[in-house]
Amino acid sequence: MSDFALRGLEIHSSRLWQMAQIDRTLDFMTRTGLNALIFHQNDIIDELVLPSQYFDEAQMLARWPIRFARLWDNRIYMNQVVRKAGERGIGIFFQTKEIWYPEPLLETHPELRNPDGSICPTNPFWWQFVSDKMRDVIAHVPGFAGVIVSPGTRESRVSISANACTCERCRRTDPTTWYRDLLGAMHAPLAEGGKTLAVRDFSWTLEQQSQIVDGASLVSRDITIQLKNTPHDFYPTFPHNPRIGHCNGHPQWLEYDTWGQFYGLGIFPVSVAEDIKARLTHAKDKGISGVIFRTDWEIILDQSVFNSCNLVNLVAGAMLAEDIGTPLETIFRTWLGIGVMTPYLSGSYLQQPVRPTAPDAHVRWAAYFSQAWKVVEKGIYARGHVFHENSMFPDTAEKPYFYMIDFHGRDDWEPGASALVIPTDENLPLLLDEKDDAITLVRTLASTLDVSTMGLPEDMARDLQDMLALFELYIRTFKTIAEAVFLVYRARHGLDATAASQALDTLPALTALRDEVETVLASREHPHLVLEMMDPQRLTDLISDIRVRCA
Repeated sequence: MSDFALRGLEIHSSRLWQMAQIDRTLDFMTRTGLNALIFHQNDIIDELVLPSQYFDEAQMLARWPIRFARLWDNRIYMNQVVRKAGERGIGIFFQTKEIWYPEPLLETHPELRNPDGSICPTNPFWWQFVSDKMRDVIAHVPGFAGVIVSPGTRESRVSISANACTCERCRRTDPTTWYRDLLGAMHAPLAEGGKTLAVRDFSWTLEQQSQIVDGASLVSRDITIQLKNTPHDFYPTFPHNPRIGHCNGHPQWLEYDTWGQFYGLGIFPVSVAEDIKARLTHAKDKGISGVIFRTDWEIILDQSVFNSCNLVNLVAGAMLAEDIGTPLETIFRTWLGIGVMTPYLSGSYLQQPVRPTAPDAHVRWAAYFSQAWKVVEKGIYARGHVFHENSMFPDTAEKPYFYMIDFHGRDDWEPGASALVIPTDENLPLLLDEKDDAITLVRTLASTLDVSTMGLPEDMARDLQDMLALFELYIRTFKTIAEAVFLVYRARHGLDATAASQALDTLPALTALRDEVETVLASREHPHLVLEMMDPQRLTDLISDIRVRCA
């Protein structure tokens, strides 16, 4: 018997519309015992239905024929995917952000737009619209298993959490009531159709998180609460999500990012298998019944765990979800049994994994992985805070503190946590020491892995060697960035009268690193993701920003 009843894989990009990607995914899921495939796209329901209660065929052909034809094609495609998955015992879930609507709706219902251009989220129209949309998707794609919704994100088109409307009704509406009304409108038709409704706690504050869960409780205890393993987003350095095990008696699922949005975007092989094991152990102890593993990210084109050595994390998730006691050695052996993939081929190439022939390959990869996460943790985080911008270099000296304290701040979940990253005389040595540790560790990775004797094809070995060199350059650059940023902060906040001149003194080193990055990126063809993550223009902008701030 599996430790978790629902064991899901999430596709969070346009790959979900590519049958080759679906077939490969279903093969992997069958091999590893995963039983739920989640298609995460903000408007995925609106890519399958008009809805027909608001648009008729004649109207669509006269005004929006392209959308009409595309929806027809999408439904045929999706029904085929649902059938293929069902034949393997795999359920399909649609993960959406509501309230969402198609652009033509504002033309047919202009009253929805306020004179100032804002959209009122408390207009009763929305509850009927969302309910009708759920009924329509059940009618046209009847075989899907359920809907997962994010009602509290700022990423939907209409939400109480990002509301620009100032009408009296909006001012009077309690957010918990709004979540109740939205989830109620979705739950009724889905429940009638035998479909599961799960609501994600994805929110920006602890208060919003509680409002979402409480709103679901006012509708039905049958609604599943889907929780990120850490609060707000997938930050491996953050503590457990405090709502795990505390969701008013609702069924609970846990979600986890295996690809690496916050630890190298899948370019650098970084195993978080140990963290997955710890998070799932905690989740199981708290009564979680399902786990979902994200494999990519909507913002990034043509990349996923399926063209990355970080496939090891998905293998770990699948095996640990089945049996949480699975040893890490078994996980690494299983991953290598599938094979290694180069991060230098984009995901649409559907490369074939290669099994290394070295008998100790799993030992060497295990030793590498035990260090690689520490390199990232010490190199691009600051005492557990998110110093980077989706693994990219910051382009201003203010950005890291914006992300650490405001955008990704831990204070809402751990009051006072931000004090750890204020570069006081006491904290500064600690902040810099971890960067020195990262440099020491990253320089050991090439010899630990020893790619040339791994028993891999020559071109793949070269790719991995280039990746390891790139990894070291990436960490060296972050170290100098951190030194400069901490000094700028000290200067701007009056912590050190000499900090401004010290910050300016870092610019020759930072400029040299910028030039080195440019040279390396020009030395061979890199995936566009490397060019984005290590964009030298961001370093140029950072250097200019420091000059202005410290002049």
